[in-house]
Amino acid sequence: MKVIILGAGVIGVVSAYFLARAGHEVIVIEKNSSAGEGCSYANGGQLSYSHIETWATKTSLFSMLKAAFLPNSFLTISDCASKEFWSFATEFYKNSSVQKSQENSQKLFALTSYSREILKQIINEEENLSFDYKNNGILHFFRDAKKLETAVKGVENYSSLGCRTQILSAEECLKKEPSLIKLFDEKKLAGGIFYEDDASGNSALFTKALTKICQEKYGVIFEWGTDVKNILTNYKKITGINTSKGVCVADKYVYALGAFSTKLLSGIKVETKIYPIKGHSLSMSCDEEFVAPKLALTDSENKVVYSRIGNVFRMAGTVDFCGLKSAKNKGQISFLKKVLKASFSDFGNFNRLEEWCGFRPFRPNSIPLICEVKKYGNLFLNTGHGSLGWTMSAGSGKILADLVSDAKEKKFGFLNEELR
Repeated sequence: MKVIILGAGVIGVVSAYFLARAGHEVIVIEKNSSAGEGCSYANGGQLSYSHIETWATKTSLFSMLKAAFLPNSFLTISDCASKEFWSFATEFYKNSSVQKSQENSQKLFALTSYSREILKQIINEEENLSFDYKNNGILHFFRDAKKLETAVKGVENYSSLGCRTQILSAEECLKKEPSLIKLFDEKKLAGGIFYEDDASGNSALFTKALTKICQEKYGVIFEWGTDVKNILTNYKKITGINTSKGVCVADKYVYALGAFSTKLLSGIKVETKIYPIKGHSLSMSCDEEFVAPKLALTDSENKVVYSRIGNVFRMAGTVDFCGLKSAKNKGQISFLKKVLKASFSDFGNFNRLEEWCGFRPFRPNSIPLICEVKKYGNLFLNTGHGSLGWTMSAGSGKILADLVSDAKEKKFGFLNEELR
């Protein structure tokens, strides 16, 4: 059958890959001139398969409320006047109970574990797929001993799921990643948790490389520079996509546009509960003058990550509740630079920094929507992945392709619960 996918970020491209492999005629509509130009472009690069604690927990709520009142922190709120923000905040709170957050974490682990296996399959089957992939784990380090203790208790709750971790002393953290010497010497390194199964890679390179494979090997058509104006419907099914280049028609349609275009869905009365949370990143080249950390790191207390992606060192994080204001938040860029200077004795040349921001499509429970919209029947969603879009992309694309293809074996039924 003919399938139209809206969006050529990592989620849309992986969906196109598996749909084309299943034998469908696939067309991808993208407003940019190439793939991976949105949230996939310069994110943290970490494949955090074991980082399954949802944002909506009592601990996170306290941390976020405290950060909101600090002048220079990882979180800012400037969208207080919008009903979308308060609707998200209300649902976020409802999902923060111990029972709810644990249930959602179990669902996330099922998705991330599946994604890890599917990415391995893609790598094994596609020889020309190069994206600076490293599967040597991620180290979460802590400055505060009490916060480390709390995190260790959380890890113990998830160990029964199959989450493989190592609890490390400050000395053991330094042995794994010598660039933590500044924190160690200043006695600001309490210890860490090493997640053995986690990995890292350049999501933009992956998306572009897989796009080329989709085109050359599987015949996927990409319509670049094409804006989606609205989704056409006869109230029973989707009848077409109205674009800047005319109306495009198919048998089935996949929405994979992330945070920027949820109004397209609200225009046809589909409620996703997605709110755009802006994040920022800093990137700089690694060379003989700047020897960056080799291991992927997570600074849990400051909510930032560090990744060595090929010859690029990237720091990413921050939480900006600002609606869809696309300008960089100078305060949060300043926060990232401050944390970088405080964490490493060698932090490169700030004059060579590339600053970036992007919007994560967040849902209050952190669980993405990978489902069929029952009221239309031929519309499918693959969106709402929050901060784990790169992590869950491979599995999400395969699940979506199986749904569209009406595969006999239906995986992860909980993904379809809310839009039946």
